[in-house]
Amino acid sequence: MLLFRSVRSWMTVTSGSETFGLAPAAVLLAALLAALMPGAAAAQDAPAPTLPPCVVDQPAAGDEPTPDPRSVAAACATIAAAIGRAAGQPTAPPATTTTVSEEDPEGARSELAPALPPADLPTSNVEGYVFTLEASLSADLASAAVEAPVYRVVVPEPTADEARALADRLGLTGDVEDRGGATFVVSGGGELYVTPTLTQYIAAVPAAEGELPDDDAAIEQASAWLRDVGLAPADIGDGTVVQRSAETRRAVVAFAPVSPTPILAGYPSITVSVDPAGTVLDASYRWATIQQADVYQLRPAEEAWSQVGNGQAYIEADLAEADLEPGAEVVGSVVYETIGLAYTTAGPPGGEQYLSPVYVFSGDLTLSDGGTYPVSSYVPALIDSNTPVGVVPAPGR
Repeated sequence: MLLFRSVRSWMTVTSGSETFGLAPAAVLLAALLAALMPGAAAAQDAPAPTLPPCVVDQPAAGDEPTPDPRSVAAACATIAAAIGRAAGQPTAPPATTTTVSEEDPEGARSELAPALPPADLPTSNVEGYVFTLEASLSADLASAAVEAPVYRVVVPEPTADEARALADRLGLTGDVEDRGGATFVVSGGGELYVTPTLTQYIAAVPAAEGELPDDDAAIEQASAWLRDVGLAPADIGDGTVVQRSAETRRAVVAFAPVSPTPILAGYPSITVSVDPAGTVLDASYRWATIQQADVYQLRPAEEAWSQVGNGQAYIEADLAEADLEPGAEVVGSVVYETIGLAYTTAGPPGGEQYLSPVYVFSGDLTLSDGGTYPVSSYVPALIDSNTPVGVVPAPGR
């Protein structure tokens, strides 16, 4: 303390040929000495000392030299940070980048959401059709959503114990074979294949003879089986029969999450095939935990529509009855009557994945022969995945 009392009220910092006068440093030096003295660790439980501001001396007229304020500020920051660490005083976290809406500078302040990978949309259709369409719009673009949530897809890695427990519920008798990479195989009374992104079961029995159950019965049979074997997630939605085959004697029931909906990609999803006797012949379980991540501002609907009109959208049309050859050119006109949102995956399989919104323009496609068929066009809804959350949209949106 004698040393503390003898400290002069001014401290000189020399850098190269420049000498800077700094503000009174008694408290700063006291904190530094306390941290360096034995027993300083015990002082960390006491309230941290209040550090005085670092102020640049204003020299009198004719004094030399005049310091560079930026250099002084850097020196002050270095001293303050060092003393804070030594005294156990927590350093302030980095400032969060925020943005303020011009329309609502006080109420629309929010953090920037993390950048997202681009939405997964096909670049061509399964049939290889090439569309040459004249498009028009009757939907009200002003009714389109201006923001939407993005969801994070979390896939936990399965364990050998979990594979064993599932095999037991399915009645499989074989040992669990660990193939590495959280991949397991069980045989004996059927086949079970377990990976982080897919669990697949194949029964050992052939399909029964007879007539397939109607849609409602097939959905109930598939749902009951999922509950019995422990593969019915809490957020599973209602099932839908997506395929019926008298030849293979099976009806395929698909399940998707309750929310978000609709999901264009087949992930997350569950499919179950039942035969005329209601026996499950196979099942594919592609599921994940869906967590809402952030709410993002969407690109203007007018901009999305321009992309559709310029032929830059992914087009999905049900042309099964149009008698067209694969790869044919589809010539006609489209009137898009509705605009909505759907979700698709974004990000590589096995990596960080999301469910990202896309605009859906739906209407009727009229071919040159007069036939009319339902059609939908899809374009990404996030033009910039770094768009800040909560910013008030421009007037007219």
